[in-house]
Amino acid sequence: GQGMVFRNQFGDLNSFVRDSLRGLDETIQYGCGQKQLKELEQRSRKLNEKQTILKQLEGTQRGLTSLLILLFSFGMLFLCALLYRSGLMDLTGVFLCTILMMGSFGPVVALSSLSNNLMQTLASGERVLNLLEESPETEDITGQEHTRFDNITCKDLHFSYEDEQILSGYSISVPKGSRVGIHGKSGSGKSTLLKLLMRFYDADQGSIRIGSREIDSINTTELRDMESYVTQETSLFHDSIANNIAIAKPDASQSEIEAAARKASLHEFIQSLPDGYDTMIGELGDTLSGGEKQRIGIARAFLHNAPLLLLDEPTSNLDSLNESIILHSLEELGTDKTVLIVSHRESTMAAANIVYEMSGRVS
Repeated sequence: GQGMVFRNQFGDLNSFVRDSLRGLDETIQYGCGQKQLKELEQRSRKLNEKQTILKQLEGTQRGLTSLLILLFSFGMLFLCALLYRSGLMDLTGVFLCTILMMGSFGPVVALSSLSNNLMQTLASGERVLNLLEESPETEDITGQEHTRFDNITCKDLHFSYEDEQILSGYSISVPKGSRVGIHGKSGSGKSTLLKLLMRFYDADQGSIRIGSREIDSINTTELRDMESYVTQETSLFHDSIANNIAIAKPDASQSEIEAAARKASLHEFIQSLPDGYDTMIGELGDTLSGGEKQRIGIARAFLHNAPLLLLDEPTSNLDSLNESIILHSLEELGTDKTVLIVSHRESTMAAANIVYEMSGRVS
């Protein structure tokens, strides 16, 4: 209905304003201010037109309701006047009945006003319900036997995003306790492989095994406990730096958090802040660099202390010094942890003792 269209346009306008503010530097740099302004005006005009239609519907409904109330009130007054002339009702009854009739329309007016807002309310509710009814890409697995972490074997993997083929017959082995690097150009499917290992998606064909168990027969909670996944973009929450790191282990002690930060080459930076680990991320705003955000993500992975570390371009935003510290921390894990590093940087592959290209094993 009209309410749903209005809510969708309103949401689109909010998203456009948010994206425009986030890309303000690029807008200024490339002189796109007038273009963005025209787009904003156009979207605002369309939203205003839709709001005008809704207000017209609301005005028509209110006018009709008021007209009906007026007609019924005069009808009651006319009826009471006839009864008064016939001697069947005294003057007090005439006024009392008429006033009661007029006063009885209060709930009707309230219900009429409710219906005016109901179009947008129901539209908003429909959007929420549509989100709740979305089915996940992969269903959680429960009720399976306990699984211990072991060698990982990916065999003849095929995967595509809709019509775009990403992996085609890809195979790889990751021995337990090894540090394996996957090197390749952007868009070759390196990140997709890690998402398949996390079972964010299921492969179209082929198999992924941990030990002798297929990955889709392992309890999902156990699988995620086995893995620490560092993505290319680290999401931060409006909380302290300590709590942002401790997401990986909510009951972690301060010493554990600091140890993870040291391994991620983050401790000295945090110590330099006025409130140290208690500094609120929101207070720092955009002053956190991409490298500092990335190191918070790496610190989370070290704190999680899972037997398998999946690192997606873990040093893409780091300088050589911080990269070397983190790679050294990975080397110090020894055979206690299995590390799978995905990167297009040759220097990052230095931490791996086995390196694969997406097209095959190279060393």
